[in-house]
Amino acid sequence: MNYWRENGAPSEKLIVGFPTYGRTFTLSTSQTGVGASASGPGQAGTFTREAGFWSFYEICVFLSGATINFIEDQKVPYAVKGNQWVGYDDHQSFTTKIQWLKAHNFGGAMAWALDLDDFSGNTCSQGVYPLINTLKSLLNIQIADGGSITHNSTSSESTPLKPSVPKVPTTTDPHTSTNNWCHGKLPGLYADPNDRQKFYNCGGGQTFHQSCPEALIFSQTCKCCKWP
Repeated sequence: MNYWRENGAPSEKLIVGFPTYGRTFTLSTSQTGVGASASGPGQAGTFTREAGFWSFYEICVFLSGATINFIEDQKVPYAVKGNQWVGYDDHQSFTTKIQWLKAHNFGGAMAWALDLDDFSGNTCSQGVYPLINTLKSLLNIQIADGGSITHNSTSSESTPLKPSVPKVPTTTDPHTSTNNWCHGKLPGLYADPNDRQKFYNCGGGQTFHQSCPEALIFSQTCKCCKWP
């Protein structure tokens, strides 16, 4: 961000990215600090199923029994358990970054991605979408009826922005008769054969039927929501 700003990009047009995921590595020695030797990416997550990449809700599970450390110059945590190492963001690092964003008058924040946060609120014990809601709270974003977004501002030149707000992924009761879809399937994400915008999230013997944000469709290839 500093590079773009120092080379002439207006701060108010720069958007700061906030990840709701972590990067993982498999350590090759007993060293665990930043820069320690690694033999490759970390083990694939139970749900995301991609080596070297865990969602925030998968990280929350990993943190039980892990050793948590702090990277002082980056203001972010990392955790180690056995030979698995994960660097990630949490509520405190989001808070620090938002303070930095405001201090430098950047244009706003974006998060990648909604479905990588603890969307059910059952894993991290921090409520639904804990990281996304940290952004919402600290940036003072208010979502009005009808989907309009407004920002509190004392500037006479600012006007409320009213873009359409995409629907966030939702879950349904995994115990209903229509939601036994995952029975006999491996944990992971599966396209809904009857609706391109929806997908099934299988794990822990339960079925979660979710929707992509408005205008996006679910791709079985990347196991993600994308433009058609």
